[in-house]
Amino acid sequence: MEAENAALREQVTVLAERLHELEARLAKDSHNSSKPPSSDGLARKTKSLRRRSGKKPGGQIGHRGETLRLVAISDEIVEHRPMICSGCQTPLLASSTVVVRERRQVHELPRVRLHVTEHQALHVRCPACHAVSVGTFPVEAPSRVQYGPRLRALAVYLVGQQLVPYGRVRELFGDLVGADVSVGTLVEWVQQAATALAPIEASI
Repeated sequence: MEAENAALREQVTVLAERLHELEARLAKDSHNSSKPPSSDGLARKTKSLRRRSGKKPGGQIGHRGETLRLVAISDEIVEHRPMICSGCQTPLLASSTVVVRERRQVHELPRVRLHVTEHQALHVRCPACHAVSVGTFPVEAPSRVQYGPRLRALAVYLVGQQLVPYGRVRELFGDLVGADVSVGTLVEWVQQAATALAPIEASI
């Protein structure tokens, strides 16, 4: 009996250790181990902590909507003038009276492309002493070819504020505006911005 009890206790200990190992294995997923996300299985349902408000879904009474409205001054105006009278087919001249001007606006992004500005420093000879004076290039053009401050600022914003990875920013610039910016250049821009902002951060 004692030998049988000892054997049973040993078997229970082994089974308990095996059960603990299996439970630990089931608790692992892609968040707390090196397992791929595809091995997680069905997502666990979480219980919302929000309480019912008793209100109907949608906009509430008295809530100010965010309706898109006409702007007072447009960037571009395109007139659609009828060519002939819809009643008698008489040609409508440019001098014909406009009775009503009906407005519709389309809010759209402008065409996204790099705008290249070429700076030329002119070498001009003085008519009096014949000395040659050279024009001064602006600060934003320190070398032969470079990207401008707005593109650099956008890169720093995407990396620093929106936390977009450097590789994604490089891909976005290539697809959107055709700018072939290397990851090293992006890192340099972010470091330069951090250096420029260091005194401001210190004062804050």
